[in-house]
Amino acid sequence: MNRHPSRPHPAVGLLWVALLCACAREPAAPQADAAPLPAAPAAAPALDPVADLVVAVGERISLESMAAQDDEWGGRYRARYRVEQWLHGRDQRAELEFDFHQHLGEPELLGFAHALLFLRREGAGLVEVAHYPVFAARGGGWAGCAPVSQMQARRRTDRAVAVPNAFAGEAAYTQWLPPEPGSYPARDFQVDGNRIRCLTGTPVQALYELNQDILATGLGPDSLTPEQVQALTLPVAPAAPGGG
Repeated sequence: MNRHPSRPHPAVGLLWVALLCACAREPAAPQADAAPLPAAPAAAPALDPVADLVVAVGERISLESMAAQDDEWGGRYRARYRVEQWLHGRDQRAELEFDFHQHLGEPELLGFAHALLFLRREGAGLVEVAHYPVFAARGGGWAGCAPVSQMQARRRTDRAVAVPNAFAGEAAYTQWLPPEPGSYPARDFQVDGNRIRCLTGTPVQALYELNQDILATGLGPDSLTPEQVQALTLPVAPAAPGGG
């Protein structure tokens, strides 16, 4: 028995080296092109509170139906208002024209002559975000009525309190349908059918400052919770006399 391990012939070692080099030089099999990743959706343009939002007190000049453009949001209307007081906005003008939707019944804006309007630019025009009926205030300027819903009341706590004797004369508006009994707080409203008389009121400046959620997001006043509203930090400068 041979107790010493056999040694390979030198030619065998050279053959292995040649095979290894050939494998190293062999090109890798082509890989299928990876599928391209889907493009990220384009981010919506940031809302510019100065350029894109308008807040003003206006007197209604006209309001017309645009029935040909009705859609799933309801009836579409176009309104034109004469500006009585500017509170916010860069492009100040004597009149404002804007579009809005009314889900059911007659447009609420037909129930009162003057309104505090929150408008947003959309394309080349303006659309309504929110409105408040307002009336001539005692001592000058304008005032809106007390809150109706509990959510509105919570939002106004210590920020836009309604007080008696806020109006220079009668402050009343009409609704399309009479409200449900008890839906309007008796300390703030007198209800006669679909006629609502406001007994307490809030200056429009306070209503304007209250709605920082509209100025920050372009959304309606009831779209955020009171806690979210409190968290907003957008400063709202007092409106200069006759302008915003």
